[in-house]
This record gives sequence, C-alpha cells and structure tokens, in this order.
Amino acid sequence: MSNQPFHDTPLRRLGEHAEGVALLRRPVEALGFWSAIALPFLYVPLVVSGLQTTGTRYAFALLVALHVVALVVGREYHAE
Repeated sequence: MSNQPFHDTPLRRLGEHAEGVALLRRPVEALGFWSAIALPFLYVPLVVSGLQTTGTRYAFALLVALHVVALVVGREYHAE
C-alpha cells in the first residue's frame, strides 16, 4: 500500500514539480469539469433518434468515453 493521501492525484503531483504544467492544471481541470456537465446533453439526440446504425452506436460510445475522461480530469476542479 502506498502512503500517499487520497486526494493526491497524478495531475496534482505533476503540477507540483513542473511550473508549466502547474499553470495549465487549473484550466484543464475546469475544461474537464464543464465538459462533464455539458456532454450528457449530447446523448439526447442520439438516444431519441435511436442507436440503430453503426455510426450512431460509435458516436454514442465515443461520447460515453469522452464523458468518463472529462469526469476523471475535472474531479479536482473547485470554482473559487
């Protein structure tokens, strides 16, 4: 088991060591947070039109994957 605190994330650790990454951390977290909020609205047209074609299934799977990435990236964002 590691002795790292629960809130210690790879993005946070990297930001502590590299000044350039530290400057980008907050905007990237904000983008992830707000993307995680907005992406579910894109599910509605796909679900309403039906997931009958291969293209719509791929689009839906891509949106779900992007949503998961946005949730992971934006979980540390706190608007102050």
